[in-house]
Amino acid sequence: MKPMNKRVAVIGAGASGLATIKSCVEEGLEPVCFERHDQLGGLWYFTEKLRPGQVAATYRSIITNTSKEIFVYSDFPLPKETPVFPPRQRIHQYLKDYADHFGLEKYIRYNCNVVQVVPATDHASSGKWNVHFQDGRGQDGGKIETFDGVIVCSGGFGDIYVPQISGIEDYEGLTMHSNQYREPSPFEGKRVVVVGAAFTAGELACELGRHYCKVYLSMRNGTNVMPRLAKNGLPFFLSGVNRANLTFLSHTGKRIFEEHKKCRTPDNELYGLAAKKNRGQPESIMSNDEIQDCIAAGQVEIIDEIVNFTKTGVVLADGRTVSDVDVVIFATGYLIQYKMLDQKLIFDDSGYLNLYKYILPVELEHPTLTIVGVLSTFIPSTWNTFELQGRWSARLLSGKMTLPCKRRMQEDIRRRPRPTRHYKVLDCTLYQDELARDLGILPSVLKLLFTDPRLAYAFYFLPPVGAWYRLQGQASWTGARNAIFSVWGNIFYAMNPRSTKRTWKMKFIEHKRCILCFSALVLATIYFRRTYTA
Repeated sequence: MKPMNKRVAVIGAGASGLATIKSCVEEGLEPVCFERHDQLGGLWYFTEKLRPGQVAATYRSIITNTSKEIFVYSDFPLPKETPVFPPRQRIHQYLKDYADHFGLEKYIRYNCNVVQVVPATDHASSGKWNVHFQDGRGQDGGKIETFDGVIVCSGGFGDIYVPQISGIEDYEGLTMHSNQYREPSPFEGKRVVVVGAAFTAGELACELGRHYCKVYLSMRNGTNVMPRLAKNGLPFFLSGVNRANLTFLSHTGKRIFEEHKKCRTPDNELYGLAAKKNRGQPESIMSNDEIQDCIAAGQVEIIDEIVNFTKTGVVLADGRTVSDVDVVIFATGYLIQYKMLDQKLIFDDSGYLNLYKYILPVELEHPTLTIVGVLSTFIPSTWNTFELQGRWSARLLSGKMTLPCKRRMQEDIRRRPRPTRHYKVLDCTLYQDELARDLGILPSVLKLLFTDPRLAYAFYFLPPVGAWYRLQGQASWTGARNAIFSVWGNIFYAMNPRSTKRTWKMKFIEHKRCILCFSALVLATIYFRRTYTA
């Protein structure tokens, strides 16, 4: 490994920060990680109350929305006995195990809160940055250190979002954002309105409904309910998402998505989850396995959006009034915000995200500051995306990556979905492949056809797990191929250790339709390659 010479500040020791520290070391950089709290883990570090400066938080009973095989880091799998959808305790322990395994904690400074990142006095010539920070007690008046580069990994959840609703200041009950919620016991016997239509809103409504609360779930325009499990009983984002659908059969992928939505809710209007007339299609996605049961059992009632508060209740858009409401919980998400940075680096004059590949501010004179995790929800694999963004950032700061001209970067920004401060859920598999291509770690399917045809087939028809990005190139991992083919065996074992369910390897000859499609794809690839080279 080359001697470490460039010092890079990594801000945050959560899921994205840990992967970025490791990537910096792999690229020969010297990372210094600033973590404002006393433990690593970010929002997966659970405490009974919000910590100073904390915005996003988890609650006691939360489990993951995506299966263990698809969200873990690319070269550090979970044991096969780990539940398919692990609880928060197991995720936090996994992050600590990851840091221990790769020796990352020695780079972390705990109780160090970064308050500002500004160009150094010689930034015009050197590209360096001054990082202003305080210790956990804020008693030293602040310190400043200079770094060759900065990677911000503090997450895109910069501030809570609570809609401005008329009369809320006169409401006599309790209002709170969902980041303050920890468990249902304080709400037993109360009438609760949960506002929101995405992941957290559905989870909180169901949990509260099961604990002797009367729960109303207020939605502006319905939602797309996505069960964690597909019709075949397997995790949807493992069995329903692959590169063949995303790359060549986009209509098939959309059809699979629509069919999966109906797997638990064939009639959204029946449950009150459908889009309202003349309001367009719902944009929200709710990963939830029990919302329909809770509605049918009377534990949760779907209501329209709130347009006004009274002293004791709420008035809805359809004219209905819900009275005697004790608590209103806003599960309305977060705003993208980085208080330590100049916001002009992140957003353009119209308020749209202005980052090349969602990572690099294009207005920088020197590309020595990047942001990892500005969009905090990717489907199917958020952590794999963060890891690749960290690897991309470290490669850039090491000086081993060449960027296109500013005009090309701006064109790239315009062609992608452009969120404002309200983050969106985005598909990520092809985006991950794009970052991997920049890094030289995306496998060549044409080459695999001659060296490992089974792996070439798997590239298109097996789940797009992170291990694909450890097969070759910088920081490759000898266990990557085995990890790719162990996915289904690990899932089957976690569901039932006594099961004799066949693994993917034993089912290979049964993939008849996929094999025919793959054969046609191979022939087309060879034909067009020969035509192009001729």
